[in-house]
Amino acid sequence: MKYKEMIAVVCGAVLAACGPVTPADRMSDSAGGEAAPPRPLSWAFEAPSSWDEQVRIVNEPDEAARLATQGIHSARMFEYLPRDTTEAPQPLLGIWVYDSTAWARLAMEQGPPRGEEIARGPGVVYIAGIARTNPFSAGGADSVEFQRRSITLDEVRRAFRVVR
Repeated sequence: MKYKEMIAVVCGAVLAACGPVTPADRMSDSAGGEAAPPRPLSWAFEAPSSWDEQVRIVNEPDEAARLATQGIHSARMFEYLPRDTTEAPQPLLGIWVYDSTAWARLAMEQGPPRGEEIARGPGVVYIAGIARTNPFSAGGADSVEFQRRSITLDEVRRAFRVVR
């Protein structure tokens, strides 16, 4: 299959093995709530056409227990991989699936929010956080490439959907 072709990425436990994001990849993530729906909810996100082999999905399965204590059912990060290998990968987008009660508590706390609500499901809230600034030196190759791959919350909302 050619890199630019649409492929379906079946995620969940398999997502940790997934590699770079192709422009039309769909990333799914199991989600449930306090009262689980009859069939598990998942989510899909159609990656922007500017995302290529320089963007990767980051899963941290070792973090599952810590996330659960915060009311997070799951999380996915999408990072830009700098061409300058001395630079660290930088997040473009994070999507978190929160227990709706845990999110309601967090939303009332002081300080900047982790992200914004983009959708709801039974007992869960889907939160997206985007890069607010470009972390690379202005005018540099990675700055230009990072900016080209940046996404707005409106674009995330249009490309995101809750599925059964």
